[in-house]
Amino acid sequence: MRLPLNNNRLYRQGSFVATVVFIAFAFIFVIQHRTNTQSFGPISGSIRDSEYNLLDVEETDPRFAALAAEKCTIERMNADRLQQDHPCVIEMIRKRYLHPPADVDVPYNLAAPNKADPSVGQAASILNYLGNQTKGFFIECGALDGEHLSNTLYMERTMQWGGVLVEADQTSFGKLLSRRRKAYALPVCLSLHPYPTQVTFKVAYAIGSVQESLDPNQPAKTNSDGQASKETMLTLQCFPIYSILLAIGQTQVDFFSLDVEGHELKILKTVPWHKVDIKTLAVEWDHVGEKPLIDFMGPQGYYVFGRNKVNVGNDLFFAKNDSFHILRDA
Repeated sequence: MRLPLNNNRLYRQGSFVATVVFIAFAFIFVIQHRTNTQSFGPISGSIRDSEYNLLDVEETDPRFAALAAEKCTIERMNADRLQQDHPCVIEMIRKRYLHPPADVDVPYNLAAPNKADPSVGQAASILNYLGNQTKGFFIECGALDGEHLSNTLYMERTMQWGGVLVEADQTSFGKLLSRRRKAYALPVCLSLHPYPTQVTFKVAYAIGSVQESLDPNQPAKTNSDGQASKETMLTLQCFPIYSILLAIGQTQVDFFSLDVEGHELKILKTVPWHKVDIKTLAVEWDHVGEKPLIDFMGPQGYYVFGRNKVNVGNDLFFAKNDSFHILRDA
């Protein structure tokens, strides 16, 4: 049915106006989109990304390439407190600190090769909970020499796991490399902040630890007599754990072992939990206490499924609430 002439004219006029409005909005959208994709200034992400000091930019984004092309030095990285996922931070880890796994055909060089599991219960507890999972992925922070008290060596040798070993003590790290572990390794400490830092590190083998952020204006440590402390202190580079995972391209982790002599909670608070998938953790609580760790990990979606109390340290075992093993226990 044809519309009367007057109504038909109004119909055509209305269609014309609607078309003009649509074109105007489309033009504005295109201009804004081009502005957003071509702007290389400060990048604002979500509130959660801001909280964890993240860029919120994928590697395929043109802005990422522009940031990667900027001058990248350790001094700038630390002074500017670059984001955990900044390309400069990732590239610095890869080029300067990351050691690749030993080839699978290269035999281990262990002090006690007949000792299958040098951990004191951690490996067995985690594997039991994961149903003796094979070919998993671990990250062990406080890896010592890669063998003594290792929470991951059994997983690697017997269950074909891969992973990352982080050890700040330089003497221990040298021994770790000589073990020919089939895992990535880094001679760094974990940052207590969501950005890279340089710190003073107390060398004390299994109980070495980060002491403080490096401040060139701070006086040297002294003992009760006012004499310079004889403790061995090193200036050491620290990276957020998330930066290390990004550097190796692995944000899915089956087991995270964290034993850093008192800074466990601070390190856990740097992790952007919405960006990673970590199934289980063993966290030493001797210096922190159980309750602060449990209170923090609960809201992140984790619960305690076990404890390990031994003379070399006490651990809490955490599991992610939505891990596959929850269905097994139902």
